[in-house]
This record gives sequence, C-alpha cells and structure tokens, in this order.
Amino acid sequence: MIKPLLAAALLALAAPLPAMAGPGQPGVTLTFTGVKAHQGKVLIAIYDEAGWAGGKPVRVAIADASGAEVAAKVEGLAPGRYGVKAFHDVDGDGKMGMNPFGIPLEPFGFSRDAVGLGGPAAWADAAFAVTAGDAVQTITLR
Repeated sequence: MIKPLLAAALLALAAPLPAMAGPGQPGVTLTFTGVKAHQGKVLIAIYDEAGWAGGKPVRVAIADASGAEVAAKVEGLAPGRYGVKAFHDVDGDGKMGMNPFGIPLEPFGFSRDAVGLGGPAAWADAAFAVTAGDAVQTITLR
C-alpha cells in the first residue's frame, strides 16, 4: 500500500516543475528529523488536494541529508492547503528502496507528521494551510 507514495514521489521528481506562482508568494519551511544516515538526499513533493492521491505535485524539491536534521524551504506557493510527501533517498539512486512485499526500506514521512495505515497518510491528516506568510512543518522520517 506504500506503493502510491513511491509512485507519486517518482512522478514528482521525473515531471517538469509546474509553472511558478507569482513573485512574493508564500512558501513552506520544512525540517526533517529522524535522519539516521547522514548521506543521500531527501526528496520532497508538495501537493494540493487534487494531486494528493496520485496526481502531480505543485512543487518538488531536493535537500542534502548531511545531518540529523535536514532543512528545506520551498517558495512560490499560492495561499491554500497543501500536503508534503517526502522520503530519504539514502543510497542516492533516485527511488525509494522497497522489499519484495512493497514495504519501504528507506525512511519516509508526511506533513503534520501524519501516519498512513498500510499506505500514504490521508489528506485530512496531512493537509496544512499556507497563508500570507510562510508555513512551517516538521516531519519525522520513519
């Protein structure tokens, strides 16, 4: 059931970036905790509600995983509700490592520290508001 997260993340990273929001648009500052391997990258996809269940993200980003915490700032989001899906690409191959049963081998997390039951977190659990200023999210990679 985690496969939709993998597919969405891979599609997000393979797809061209969507058109940028206008200048001066707010964004989100992300802090990822639980980073055990201080190597590789954290691959980040930001979605609106329409894209959350397998559609295209509105923004993607990549952050170096060089410490116990990883920070990233994603700008150019129009005010609204968003959700973040991210995973730590420890081995640097650009995809989430999975075991033969489809269970992730690399740490992943969702905004609002939401947890899915046998799959990605529900939109209602992961969604947060971006208003006139920047939003702040701390995500534990598990």
